[in-house]
Amino acid sequence: MRYRRTALNLAAGCALILAAAGTAPGAVSAEPRARAQALEPACDSPGTGQCYFEWFDRSGNRTVELDPEIDVCYNSAASAIRGTNRTNRVVLLWPRANCRDSATALVASGRSWNDPTQPYFSYKPVR
Repeated sequence: MRYRRTALNLAAGCALILAAAGTAPGAVSAEPRARAQALEPACDSPGTGQCYFEWFDRSGNRTVELDPEIDVCYNSAASAIRGTNRTNRVVLLWPRANCRDSATALVASGRSWNDPTQPYFSYKPVR
């Protein structure tokens, strides 16, 4: 029951973040600029090796994405059950590939997660 409530709280938080981003003043006029910035790194100093998002599957295999880009969806071949966000952005997690449907969790900058009951297959750093 606790996991279900936590998942619902995370989903509600993600929905609020996404709703706020879509209703921000100037969002319509900033759309072309946002597309141009889609390849912006989620870190202050990319290329240093200090900015990354990592996750581990059930077998303990580690996947690392160095200098991930904002608003780009990244997929994992195996389900991730724990990881660390070493970017300067919030990272949203999806239980499906290709960031489909709604994100069910978020990992704040500098934070880690560990949930063997909920595997994730894709993630995206957001603004």
